[in-house]
Amino acid sequence: MKLNKGEWGEPYVALKLLGDGRLHMADENGEVKPDEWMDVIELIRHEAADRIVTYGRGAESTMIDIDINGSPAASLPAKDFLEAADRLSHDIRTGRGSSFEVSNEVNDFFLLAQMLTLKAKSVDKSDVFLTTLDPRSAVTRSRIGFSIKSKFGHNPTLFNTAPASGVRYRLDGCTSGDMEDINGIVDDRGHVAVGSRCSAILERGLVPVYVGYALAKRAGCEAFKDNLDIIDPRLPLVIERMLWNHFFEGDATIDIPDVVGRIIRENPCEITRPEVKYPYMVKSFMYAAYCGMTASTLWDGNGQVNGGFITVDEDGSVLAHYALESEEFKAYLYNNCYLEFPATSKGHGDYAKVYEEGGKYYFHLNFQIRYR
Repeated sequence: MKLNKGEWGEPYVALKLLGDGRLHMADENGEVKPDEWMDVIELIRHEAADRIVTYGRGAESTMIDIDINGSPAASLPAKDFLEAADRLSHDIRTGRGSSFEVSNEVNDFFLLAQMLTLKAKSVDKSDVFLTTLDPRSAVTRSRIGFSIKSKFGHNPTLFNTAPASGVRYRLDGCTSGDMEDINGIVDDRGHVAVGSRCSAILERGLVPVYVGYALAKRAGCEAFKDNLDIIDPRLPLVIERMLWNHFFEGDATIDIPDVVGRIIRENPCEITRPEVKYPYMVKSFMYAAYCGMTASTLWDGNGQVNGGFITVDEDGSVLAHYALESEEFKAYLYNNCYLEFPATSKGHGDYAKVYEEGGKYYFHLNFQIRYR
């Protein structure tokens, strides 16, 4: 099977955790807490609706017992999982191309370990479920869901762009000739030059007026704006200002704390204590995005997570971040994420393209957020 580096990170985590028998915790900066970890006593992968594979490890056992749908299937030494994880880590780090195969030795062990579907079925945003024991308090937490974010390949996304996440502007003073000229501005490779188009809009004396967000077709409304309203009614304007500053003002800053720092200084919502309220708003938005809020579907404010996420660093280190309304976790997201501006494709809403609607002209900007 060929997977990309990020996708190979998921089976790697399973092998690594079963081999080590220990899951270390991360602090708000993404650094390991040397004195805080959980013993892994069970790992569950939902490979398909009709295939749930459970790996059990007793406190003193050196063997991993494997059950499929509740029936015993195999038992393998824990050290074999760790050796396979090390080989897989090497294969991932040396892999070439957008997707690639791994060594025969690793593939053979996948079969022995009953890992027939390497990318497990995600359940409520969780890629793997763990039963853990806190060795300090002797507290057992059963079947906690974790999503897996691998840094082997591209930085993983926190908030995915969609046509419905596009910020919508009306271009006052625009003509059909302006529309044709602006839509013809491309870079040397023939790609849409978003910044240059924004500059051209201002240079022509056109006035971009923020009027909301793009319609989500299935929801039949501005679903993203509606979802942001649940978190804070001022968030739609805050995010619009972030994009305005980048594209129309030419601010190259992308790290979230720096981007919000400019919002604090400008205070577009004219609020008291901006240095407290804007970071709180953005942290709440990022946490909601982690918990399942998207731009295209109306959200009720409820999260789809009961545990957190596991990160895999480039060197193969595995760390866990608990996400249960933890201020430390929100601070981690805030301090370790950045804005990104994807291709101006149809899947991203054809943003930066002027269009006419009802005799008026409009223009969208868009974004996504990644973990660094």
